Amino acid sequence: MAEIIDYKDKVKRYFLPERREFISMLPPVVGMAFIISFKEWGGETFDVAAGLANFALALLIVAVSFFTFDAGQRLLGLTINYRLRFKVWTFGLLFGLVICFLTNGSVWVLLPSGFLVEHLTGHRLGWFRYGINIFGQGIMALGGPVASIVLIILIKLFSFALPAAFVDKAVLFNVVFAITQMLPIPPLAGSKAYFGSKMTYAFSMPAIVSALLLLAIDIPLFISIGGAILIGLILWILYYAFFEQNVWSGPG
Repeated sequence: MAEIIDYKDKVKRYFLPERREFISMLPPVVGMAFIISFKEWGGETFDVAAGLANFALALLIVAVSFFTFDAGQRLLGLTINYRLRFKVWTFGLLFGLVICFLTNGSVWVLLPSGFLVEHLTGHRLGWFRYGINIFGQGIMALGGPVASIVLIILIKLFSFALPAAFVDKAVLFNVVFAITQMLPIPPLAGSKAYFGSKMTYAFSMPAIVSALLLLAIDIPLFISIGGAILIGLILWILYYAFFEQNVWSGPG
């Protein structure tokens, strides 16, 4: 009971982004909304009204999805007494915009941000490995893709009450965004998961990607999640058998 009360207090005090963090989140949200709506400013002729309507829809989808992803990492981080500090990746965002222009919006490269970790010193008193460690950051990073999976499930469950255009684009955006965030490229979430524990990454990466893709193609929920876990376990075992075991056994 004490742990629950403590966690609720941490959520109340540390969950919400500070003002400067919130402001720094706006360019990635607007930039990604521009990328995913780039091809929707009319058909053969430029249509401002249609473009603005599609951009507004994209902005709503990106904002909800982005803050859900961020919230998943924040909530998981607070369980181990880490506070997430959002950090925009300017190069990644600009790179995505360049690719958008070069491909006329056909390719989405969504690499807008990473995060830093603030050590909640008072809350971690008495913990084994008291300071910030890379394994904890890696586990924290996985909260974002898992939150995206939960959001896709909720969108699918309530798709009967939502416009088809919203459902299709929201699912596609969350799939692409979560997969790109799982790439082991600093400062993306995937880099923290990879360097935090390669064995954990060997399971989580294929499991998360499989779950996202299976849900996107309308495979039933339990089959999607069960199949993703199975795929993750198989690839985890293969990674250990053919790589990790040999590394730890040493030469000869």
